[in-house]
Amino acid sequence: MREEQMQQAARVARHLDDVRRAVAEVVQTVDDVQLNRRPEGVSNTPGILVRHAVGSERYWIHQVVGGHDVRRDRQAEFDPSVPVRRDDLLRQLEEVARTTHEVLDGLLDERLADPVEGQAGGRTLQMEKGDAVLRALAHWAYHHGQLQLMRRLLGIP
Repeated sequence: MREEQMQQAARVARHLDDVRRAVAEVVQTVDDVQLNRRPEGVSNTPGILVRHAVGSERYWIHQVVGGHDVRRDRQAEFDPSVPVRRDDLLRQLEEVARTTHEVLDGLLDERLADPVEGQAGGRTLQMEKGDAVLRALAHWAYHHGQLQLMRRLLGIP
């Protein structure tokens, strides 16, 4: 399908792919030890950050927009006692991308205005599906920047 014929949600899915691909490239350059090392003065490890971003996309795209019950445990995403493995993260990145495309590629533009409800920071947010999609994209971009900074702080080229 040509770009100008694509629905808006499918276009955003491509941008999500770009950011996820950039994150995957960083993940591929580190080992499991580096993924689980916390830079001084930073709350999380690179692995926790990526695990959280995957969980967030599942929630906002798959559940809030797509209606899937993902049973997200946001607190577990940040649990440092559960080590992160590179191979698992790369697999999760592929899986989340596949389901995101299932949800977004067929989403018609007029459905982007459908009202939905999401939870964030202990609050219930009322928004449109399009807002939830953009929230997921902005969240990935934000954490990609943090991941790049963490990589530098850990001395990883």
